[in-house]
Amino acid sequence: MNDMAVKDLAANPYDAVAYPGHAFSQTHPAHLATIAHIHGMNPAPTATMRVLELGCGSGGNLIPMALQYPQAELVGIDLSGRAIAHANAEAAELALSNLSFHHLDIMAATTELGQFDYILVHGVYSWVPQPVRERIMALFGELLSPQGIAYVSYNALPGCRLRDIARDVMLFETRDIDDPIEKVRAARAAIKRFAEATDAETFHGAALRERAKQIEDIPDNVLYHDDLNPGARAFALHEVLAAAEPHGLQFLAETSFPNNFGGARGPAQQVLNTIPPSEPLRQEQALDLLIGRCFRQTLLCRSDIALHRGLSGFSFAPYHLAANVQEEDKTDEKRPGAASFLFADGVRIAIDLPAAKTALRALGKAWPGNLRHEELVALALDEAEDGAEREREIERLNAALTAIYRAGLIEVSLEPHRLATRISARPVASPLARRQALTSHEVTDLRHRAVSLDGVVVRKFVSLLDGTRTPAMLLDEINAFLGEAHASGHGGPALPKQATAAEVDMHLQDVARLALLAN
Repeated sequence: MNDMAVKDLAANPYDAVAYPGHAFSQTHPAHLATIAHIHGMNPAPTATMRVLELGCGSGGNLIPMALQYPQAELVGIDLSGRAIAHANAEAAELALSNLSFHHLDIMAATTELGQFDYILVHGVYSWVPQPVRERIMALFGELLSPQGIAYVSYNALPGCRLRDIARDVMLFETRDIDDPIEKVRAARAAIKRFAEATDAETFHGAALRERAKQIEDIPDNVLYHDDLNPGARAFALHEVLAAAEPHGLQFLAETSFPNNFGGARGPAQQVLNTIPPSEPLRQEQALDLLIGRCFRQTLLCRSDIALHRGLSGFSFAPYHLAANVQEEDKTDEKRPGAASFLFADGVRIAIDLPAAKTALRALGKAWPGNLRHEELVALALDEAEDGAEREREIERLNAALTAIYRAGLIEVSLEPHRLATRISARPVASPLARRQALTSHEVTDLRHRAVSLDGVVVRKFVSLLDGTRTPAMLLDEINAFLGEAHASGHGGPALPKQATAAEVDMHLQDVARLALLAN
């Protein structure tokens, strides 16, 4: 690498090594708006919102939003010229007129950008110099609309202190290496060598060995930017809020709301229960100290907004509910009337209340879509019941649903998901997923998540779902694709010789469950 290349790399390593860009569901404005609404805010409707992303990279997070909301206005800025060029090319290919990307330093951003209802800063705050962090907070204060919401993610303390044990090794061993590929190679070799040489019976040795195992699964480009950036640092929540306060901002919530105590068990839960909801900073900071949280995704709003804390008086009435849940074919001899439900994250719960069992079955059937609370109640309760008894049943059902929601097992949203759960005569996948499937196994679903497609046949199948083909036509296309692959010698033993109508139906069901089918 020549001196000029080294200089360019030092100026902007994101031009030299691209950071992976994709959709982050936790940043989606519909999710942020729901949290804000629960806290008593009046967030801007997503249909006509203005969104700004600082550090937008190649546009993987904003482009799906622009496709979902054609009347919204979205703006992305990034210091990497290569990333912005790629983002603009993708937006042009998809004919997006409501989205603009700008090659711009955050330090140069001004009020000329206008006001925004949602400002997103994901994977930036911990990895930029202090003046840039200060400018991010200043931009929140300058550009947020009165009911606007700012999202900022960062490495958190105290959890990252253990991560830094490994960073100390890698940063020291690569201190004189400029080439990114060689830097990553040397860092991996160093952490392996040092971890294996430590005493596994000591705290230091155990921590270093555990982190070394985790690093094995981290992609090279992520390791380079996240762990080998010597200026990166982690923050306690109170530090971030102290930086936000002078700009007229206050803590709203974490994007994991309401499952704020998800990592706390037993005595830790009891400690947290002693802290009232009216002291959210103390509650959240205590949680980090108890579970050693490594990463935070914090929401901020203007400090003059009176927020409603906690879930006292909470009502599901304005919301849509969703849950990736299935009833298990098993019984508990100690609770013969209970049904066991398995949620996507592996959590099992036993439910006795008949209405709650019916509601969870309905949510599981509707997944990946959601159901309005009023509709869910109608499905769960017998319409023939008299008024007083029905009201009592609704109260019991809502109490059960609230408990499951508090555990983070039910999703709540102000608006319905914009996707299809039923397979039409000529099914259509989202245009973005179809385009992505041509070149990658990872596509963006209509719930704003990055999902993986299993194999080239499924990728080809998704690319064909443009609304012009019936299942029979899809079968013909897939078989033609398989025939060409084998005839050209690219088939290989893993590729089937021929597909069947049953397999096409199975693929359609899988694509629907992956939230790729559009209305």
